[in-house]
Amino acid sequence: MKRSWRQRMMLGTSLLLAIGGLAGCSGGNGNGNGNAGGAAADEPTPISIWASLNTNVSITLKNMSEITAIQEWEKKTNIKTEFQHPAVGAETEQFNVMLASNELPDVMFVYGDYSKLYTDGTIIKLNDLIDQYAPNLKKILDENPEVAKQLKADNGDIYAIPHLRLGKYKTFGGTFIRQDWLDELNLQQPETLAEWETVLKAFKEKKGVTAPLLFGAPPKLTTMGPAAPTFLEAYGITNTIFLKDGKVAYGPTEPEFKEFLTTFHRWYQEGLIDPDFATNDQKTYDAKILGGQAGAFFAFIGGGIGRYLPALQEKEPEANLTAVQYPVVNKGDEPMFTGRSWEWSGAGATITKSNKNPEETVKALDYFFSEEGHMLKNFGVEGVTYTMKDGYPTYTDEILKNPDGLSVVQAMAKHFIANYPFVGEDDDRYNEQYYQYQQQKDAVALFSKYSDNTLKVGLPPVSLTTEESTEYSKIMSDITTYRDEMFIKFVIGAEPIENFGKFTAQIDKFNVKRAIEIQQAALDRYNAR
Repeated sequence: MKRSWRQRMMLGTSLLLAIGGLAGCSGGNGNGNGNAGGAAADEPTPISIWASLNTNVSITLKNMSEITAIQEWEKKTNIKTEFQHPAVGAETEQFNVMLASNELPDVMFVYGDYSKLYTDGTIIKLNDLIDQYAPNLKKILDENPEVAKQLKADNGDIYAIPHLRLGKYKTFGGTFIRQDWLDELNLQQPETLAEWETVLKAFKEKKGVTAPLLFGAPPKLTTMGPAAPTFLEAYGITNTIFLKDGKVAYGPTEPEFKEFLTTFHRWYQEGLIDPDFATNDQKTYDAKILGGQAGAFFAFIGGGIGRYLPALQEKEPEANLTAVQYPVVNKGDEPMFTGRSWEWSGAGATITKSNKNPEETVKALDYFFSEEGHMLKNFGVEGVTYTMKDGYPTYTDEILKNPDGLSVVQAMAKHFIANYPFVGEDDDRYNEQYYQYQQQKDAVALFSKYSDNTLKVGLPPVSLTTEESTEYSKIMSDITTYRDEMFIKFVIGAEPIENFGKFTAQIDKFNVKRAIEIQQAALDRYNAR
């Protein structure tokens, strides 16, 4: 894959919401021209954008239109944004209400089933608009055919202006361990599951902690939480759909899942994993880490370790957290599942049928793929949030030592849009400064070491037809609920491991084979793009 200008420059020196709000624009056919819709030629073009409000933005601002970079974007492109945000926790509900009402904004920032939104007549396709009005994005897609392949539907349609990650940073979290405890107990960092067991036992017996291995949150994507799948994946499978020898498979019905459950049940009995794993939320999760009761746990490199490490060291100056490589069964094996993202994150801005100024909207969004827009998205306004030092955009004290006491991530969120998905391309130099601690810098290098292995086992961004999506969602909803319930029962011993065959039989009854067929067909179409 060819590198974009940014990489060359750096080398030289169901439907989910990504960022979104209800906007009440009147309906239209999406074929508006110029400033049709009421704006005079010299007046800013109004653009309403539906996006969920990032938590870190909400700490200092009420609306994304108040972000410094957004205000600068408006000036540069002669637009006036109206960001409207759904209530936290009610995003999906309000999104569905908006679709049902047919009162659509000009732009919706989402990620998920774009093809269904297009088939339903909610959004328009963007191929011609990108060709004519988005030269910066078009250049990236022309130079990076694999990225274009990810962005396009099976029929070649493009429905979103994307959020891209073309640099080296594509893995943002993993397992961290109390390195000071390892040093105190004269233990090496564990690599294999057997070595992990030795370490967890030492944490329990010699440090007296209640959660040698903590998991369950954050984020609580499933009851299993992120740390448990990390150990499951040591067996060469995962807790959902994945690729096995290039073909789609479902992890929990593979025999290795039984081995994993057997191990975790034993670890639970021996007190090596947190007994409250099934009920942990963010508050209890944080409390166990900061209270010195967790020996190892999943955390995001930035917002997680950036909070935990200084808070721990304030209480215990000798406390230390370091990243641990993804576990394997056999010494010398390479981990295959690393949480690596694809070049297209899956998030993007769609243009709705109600947009009366699609050309101006695409032009404005394309600005973030220009060199100037790229710098604005990732670093903000020069002289305010960054200065150039020897060709390197260096954050000012407004970001790194905020005078109002904001953390780095909060100050960033107030001024620009680098630390959560938005239109444009992420810049590695943002991460290099966002990760303030050496432990964070070491973590990103460690987690990235085998990240490309994930491409061999992870399902690429395939597209399902409307019918496939409906059928697949129904099947997997039943399966996922059952899988999570049974995982808890197997681990705590409420269900004997000997009943694993009944477990897989029930998943078969839920028609997992059909779910696999749907994803395999989608994968075949993707590979043929």
